[in-house]
Amino acid sequence: MARNGNFVFVGGTEGIGRATALNVAQQGASILLVARSADRGAAAVDAMLTAGARDAAFLKADLSTIAGAAEAATAITAWRPAIDGLMHSAMSAFSGKTVTADRLEFAFALQYLARAIINRLCSDTLAASGDGRIVHLAGAVPYRMAPPDLDDLQFERRKWGFFKAILTTHVEGFLFLDEASRRWSDRPIGLYATGVASTKTKAMQDPAMPLIMQMMGWFGTTPEKSAVNATRLLLDDKRPALKAAIFKNPKAFEPTPFDMPPQEAARLWDITTDIATRKGVHLP
Repeated sequence: MARNGNFVFVGGTEGIGRATALNVAQQGASILLVARSADRGAAAVDAMLTAGARDAAFLKADLSTIAGAAEAATAITAWRPAIDGLMHSAMSAFSGKTVTADRLEFAFALQYLARAIINRLCSDTLAASGDGRIVHLAGAVPYRMAPPDLDDLQFERRKWGFFKAILTTHVEGFLFLDEASRRWSDRPIGLYATGVASTKTKAMQDPAMPLIMQMMGWFGTTPEKSAVNATRLLLDDKRPALKAAIFKNPKAFEPTPFDMPPQEAARLWDITTDIATRKGVHLP
């Protein structure tokens, strides 16, 4: 039996996030979409209702700032007293090093920090469902390929590179999920990442992306095919036996432990806490 509770999709107005949200909407679930564009949000809400959602709403948010991510989390927890699923797929097109209003490297801010902040601030609401599930959309990047430099997360001393920045955020997300599984060991929250192949999404094909990324988008698979594992993770009546796992192969539903270095995971958790605290956001 598929679940049909309350589900939040951060970045759910287009691409794989939208495709997953539509699959969940078809089960009669309540849907909250979090993204930047009000126009795309309104269109996506209509699509969710047409697909069969019990109800659907849109939350406009700037996830590139710490305050914006915290405000989004506050609105999410006010939306429903319990959340069954929280999926992250937000990304944006860029080709050069960009620094946010918080003086953080853009990929780190959007594709790691915003996820960590929202997850931690929404953890009570996820636990309140009795079976809350967090799903990160990610590339199946091995730790050894892109180990984060925890002493230079903002590329202030190292030379910035597009792929180095992007791939590192995937690993940072895995470190977060692995550490959360230890810190939340007694809480009913599943922590998952689902790997996807190159996919034809608007972000991937954006001219602001490096050419190789655009080509991957042109020749990639469809968002609907890339949404299969995320949909199962959110909707299956029984969650995977592993509390925390990555599904590396998008064509197979096979959970694998994250197997991240625990000292690095704990240190990144503490660094995240410190970064947020300096901006007045206190993370549990």
